[in-house]
Amino acid sequence: MFSFRTVFAAFLLCQTFLSARASIAAIFPLYIYPDDGCTAWTTVFNSITTNPNLVFYIIVNPDSGPDDFDSNYQACVPKLLALSHNVKTVGYVDTANGERASSDVLADIATYMAFPTTYRPSGIFFDDTTATSKFLSAYTTYANQVRADVPNDSIVIFNPGETVTDTAFFSIANFIVTFEDFYDDFSFPSSLVINSANPVGQQIVLLHDGPTTLPTSLIQEMAAAGIAATFITSIDNDDAYETVPPYWAQECAELTSLQ
Repeated sequence: MFSFRTVFAAFLLCQTFLSARASIAAIFPLYIYPDDGCTAWTTVFNSITTNPNLVFYIIVNPDSGPDDFDSNYQACVPKLLALSHNVKTVGYVDTANGERASSDVLADIATYMAFPTTYRPSGIFFDDTTATSKFLSAYTTYANQVRADVPNDSIVIFNPGETVTDTAFFSIANFIVTFEDFYDDFSFPSSLVINSANPVGQQIVLLHDGPTTLPTSLIQEMAAAGIAATFITSIDNDDAYETVPPYWAQECAELTSLQ
């Protein structure tokens, strides 16, 4: 007869094995304007076609929201989506650390979701999230609205950029950015909280001001642990999301090798 301790140890071993086999995705805060002809996105296009088995979460951000989604976006996002079924776009919505009027947040969601299907996002990236109990109800409303608008395979990402205070946020989001900061300020796994209440498979890491060469060992460690997605760039904070990382092609290749 198996003891509880034996069964529990087997469960932990199984969980560790599953985490180690989890696929890490690429996420790109694509705040680069898609010029006429989409040439500014060429490197991103190439990375998608070169890595057809890699999931890409592309954050589309015309101007801290959807209002400047002009004809270039309307032409280039469909081209992006047509490259692979593994490309998922999410529209950027600012929440001002929970203080932005709910009506304004919901209006931004509605604007994205009214787009034609050729360039409508699969979900929303809620930036400047304050993941505390005080704002749980508001963010639940936002998440529920996305789920209603995208009933199949919707994507809700919250970005507090740090460990959440109220872990109930994990129950209403697909993913949470639990670290967004300077590369040198990040240490894995000590910079994150990883446990049953803070599932590793829902956590995203965004790092800027990184080394000039791709930190492959760090990516490998995060992938083995089961981190959901990552973006690492050597570009400084001010331009990190408006410039393609110099080693983006290598970064995507490394992520693909870890699938």
